[in-house]
Order: sequence, then structure tokens, then C-alpha cells
Amino acid sequence: MIIYFSGTGNSRFVAERLGAALSDKVIDASRFIQEEKGAVFTKSGTYIFISPVYAAAPPVVFMDFIRRSRFPEGCPAYFVMTCAGDMGAAPLYCEKLAYKKGLHYLGTVRVVMPQNYLPFFRMGTKEENRIKIEAALPVIDRIADAARDGHSLPDPGTKIWERLLTPLILKPFYKFLVSAKAFFSTEKCIGCGKCAKVCPLNNITLTEKRPVWGERCTHCMACINLCPVNAVEYGRWTRRKVRYGGPESLTKD
Repeated sequence: MIIYFSGTGNSRFVAERLGAALSDKVIDASRFIQEEKGAVFTKSGTYIFISPVYAAAPPVVFMDFIRRSRFPEGCPAYFVMTCAGDMGAAPLYCEKLAYKKGLHYLGTVRVVMPQNYLPFFRMGTKEENRIKIEAALPVIDRIADAARDGHSLPDPGTKIWERLLTPLILKPFYKFLVSAKAFFSTEKCIGCGKCAKVCPLNNITLTEKRPVWGERCTHCMACINLCPVNAVEYGRWTRRKVRYGGPESLTKD
């Protein structure tokens, strides 16, 4: 079973490709996360958890979902982290989660995908993003091969400074940076509601055909990147910046 959390679509892309390769069920954890509850999984077999990396760790909302959920004891578990570069201390958190849930941890691997954290980074061009996704395909296929054969994933290793600093970074990151307060819509907004539809936390509502952000933001950047008319901004940090429309946008001319 493949369980994922995704904002702009990078982790969903990986999950769906793995699901097709393994003929396995793919589940979007967002529907449980929106209600702040876990799920009871009774199917035995391999579990693959897929999410982006936020501040060198899996998203807190995804980790909380796994903690609240129940799984059959001893099932093999793989973790796949999508990121634009390094996955930091994510393997440590994934291994700890698997142990706590009684799963048989078989490793964590990163899949490099296009950058989507618009406020602080430059988004790639379409061609750059296509190249990244093309390079990711054989990595995803190797993960499928490992899961099919029940092999462990190679240990990526975690630097000492990542082990020490990540726990110290996470709390300030979520307390001071992860907030929806700086998001706003400009006059370009057409009231289509796509930002509300793509928000994995159901944190956006429309009032008089304009988006209003609530307090459950996780900074996935779906609302700002996937707006069809680039009408969403994050303070002054995103003005005139190119957006990343997700893997699906790369097939459009």
C-alpha cells in the first residue's frame, strides 16, 4: 500500500508511478489529515510512505497522521522523500516512526524533484524541471524493484550536524515561519477556487469569490504555485517570481 502527502504534486507523482509499477493501492493522506485523525489499515504487505521534506524532516502533519494511524504489526515499510536537494535528517524521523508503529523499517530514499518553495528559492524553468523529473524516473523504478523484492534501501547516512540541529530547527520553523498570514490574492484573481481545491489541509475558503486563508497552513505552496492566473502572493517574497505548476504542467505547452 502506498500512502502519500503532497502539495504541488511532486510526491503524488512519485506515489502514482510506484502504484502503477507495483499494481498497488495509492492513498492520499490529506483526507485524513484535514480531519486531524488517523486511519486503521488492516491489509498486510508492504507499506510505502511518500512525502516532501520540510526543514530537513517529513512534514509534521504527515508524521502526526502516521502516529495516529494503525498498521498490521511487522509489515515492511519504506519511506520516500521528495526534495529539491538534500533530505537532511528525514531518515532518522522515518525510522523512529516505523519503530513506534511496529513496522519493519527497510529504509528511506530521496527522489529529487523540482523546487516548489517559492518564497525563498528560484523555481526552475520548464526545461530544467523536465530534466529533473526525467532523472527521477529511474530512481523511482529502483524503489519499485526494491519493494517488489523486499530488499532494504541503501542507508543514505545522516550528517552529525543534521542529527543535532534538525530538532532545534523544526520548532522555530513551524512557530515563526509556517503561517498563512502573508498569503493574499491580487486583483488578477478570477474567483475560480482552485487554491481552495488544491489545499491539502482544506485551509482556504472563498468569500465573495476571493480566497481567505485559515490557520492550518503547512507551507506546501500548492495555492500559490497552482493558481492558473498567478494571483496568489506571499508577502513581498514572491512578486514577479516564476511559479512551479507541478509535474502535470510540464506536459502542457
